[in-house]
Amino acid sequence: MAGARAARYVSRAPGAPALPAGVQQIITKHPGTKQHIIQGKEEMAVPTAFPGRRRPGGHGDSQRGFTLAEVAIVLVVIGLLLGLLLLGDGIITQSRIKFVANEFEGLKVAVLHYQDRYRALPGDDPRAESRWAGRSKNGTGDGLISGSYQAPPPPGDPMTTLTVDAASGESLNFWWHLRLAELIIAPPTPITPVAPPLNHYSGVIGVQWAPLGFPRLAVCAANLPGETAIGVENTLDDGDPRRGLIRAAKQSADNQAIADADATITTFTAADSDAYVLCRRLD
Repeated sequence: MAGARAARYVSRAPGAPALPAGVQQIITKHPGTKQHIIQGKEEMAVPTAFPGRRRPGGHGDSQRGFTLAEVAIVLVVIGLLLGLLLLGDGIITQSRIKFVANEFEGLKVAVLHYQDRYRALPGDDPRAESRWAGRSKNGTGDGLISGSYQAPPPPGDPMTTLTVDAASGESLNFWWHLRLAELIIAPPTPITPVAPPLNHYSGVIGVQWAPLGFPRLAVCAANLPGETAIGVENTLDDGDPRRGLIRAAKQSADNQAIADADATITTFTAADSDAYVLCRRLD
């Protein structure tokens, strides 16, 4: 048969009405197909497409699925992305552990330099005003540091708003003296020079006298997640939060006072909701 379509000729089923006169019922196999046709002088035909071929986009078109190779490639790409995400998160955590540990160690060095140079504790120095006239305040000179690590700095110019006495103020004056001595970097304007720095978790890094059973001055960092606290403890000390060079208390609020935190903990947990204040002695 010629043309783009073959004609499928319908034969008479058993029991069906007879074909019109003159129609010769000849059933032959169409060349190249598995269909049978009826031929005769007169022919009744039902047009149909060649078997096994469908119009592109036509009704009944089958949808092509993914091959095993394609699925495998997608799974490999997803695995690589997840691996990079987890690796990146681990790298960030390690960098923050190092930051806190370096802050502790760097501050210890700064305090030792100040004491060696001026024969006084920063913040408690009774001769600061004569050294930096018009831009500093003296400490009490009693060899102690008054005030808590998380004490908020007063607004405005500390020359007029900061009170320094045996009860408070020296934990903020501490930062001012170190910055005037150029042993640590001063914050940019308009941040007050007595403001304590913050860590990556918006936790205060401050100093306090004899916290958590220490006999002398210590630097404390707040809001540390469990895995960061564990990392700092293991980097600088023995892993025990109640003894050694590093001690810890579990917080129930941001930048919580040490007296209100739980200092009875015997181990750290890495739960997302847990936060710790870590203190490192500076003598």
